[in-house]
Amino acid sequence: MEPKGRLFRILKMIVLLLSGNRKWRVKELAEHFGVSTTTIYRDFEIMEAMRIPIYEDENHTYSIMENFYFKPPDLNRNEALALLLAGQACQGEFFPYREALDSSVAKIINSLPSSIKSVIEDMGTYISFHHGAFVDLSEFKDIIQKVERTIEEKESLLITYYSLSSDQENQRKIDPYCLEIRNGACYLIAYCHSREEVRIFRVDRIKEVDTTGELFEIQEDFCKDKYLKNVWGVERSEEEKRVVLIFSGKAARLVREKVWHPSQEIIDLPGDRIRFEITTGSMEEMKIWVLSFGAEVEVERPAELKEAVIAEIEKIKKIYG
Repeated sequence: MEPKGRLFRILKMIVLLLSGNRKWRVKELAEHFGVSTTTIYRDFEIMEAMRIPIYEDENHTYSIMENFYFKPPDLNRNEALALLLAGQACQGEFFPYREALDSSVAKIINSLPSSIKSVIEDMGTYISFHHGAFVDLSEFKDIIQKVERTIEEKESLLITYYSLSSDQENQRKIDPYCLEIRNGACYLIAYCHSREEVRIFRVDRIKEVDTTGELFEIQEDFCKDKYLKNVWGVERSEEEKRVVLIFSGKAARLVREKVWHPSQEIIDLPGDRIRFEITTGSMEEMKIWVLSFGAEVEVERPAELKEAVIAEIEKIKKIYG
């Protein structure tokens, strides 16, 4: 599980060690990037695996041998356009690596032949992306960076967290495993010591972060993909159920057009209807999604989802008389 921050740091470190203006000691690099010396040595191992010739002199300072250089990438027109569009797709403050991505894409595009560069920049104006609602993370960059560092260092954190369900703040000790960006928000997957299980925390609901100096080991059986396998959005439960929905009319045509979930199965039924099935534990998120289709969807099972939808409809009826 390698965080994205490591890749950006290694690229910056290569530039520093290639500059020739000075040579760097490991401690100086660690202070420059705000990480431990152990992390810098791990970075060196990765760089050596990439066949980057790092040189240590008799004064224990490091540099990259002068005959090493970055060759501009040999991209064709479609590859360059795909890179440009990927950068455009990640615009907006909800993407915490936006500035670094913008800079890296610009450097790569500028290294291309002018004939390709002019064509893809022109074509890039023809396609735009809109992500819908998202969380503005501009005020949470410091928290994200601190979390990234402790993920790399495998250091436990003390956080003050606002719980939406209880409408209260509480302090928790957590072991941060990884960050996950989805549905326009940034989430931290971490082991919670008070709950004694892996939980999901939304980053913009973390009010304070303090390091503990205590190191941890990730649970051997933890796998992020397995942990999130059958979630609908981010809500998860150990008790997964088969959800069966019957869509009709315009809703049936709309649902048929998209891949909504890895486990989905769609079966055509008579009368412009479809049977939509998935396996998930995200009952609250499913309830909200089902209600968005109004009278053109019926919950066949599970019973608890059907009852939850009916209860919500009754609340709505009371509001509108």
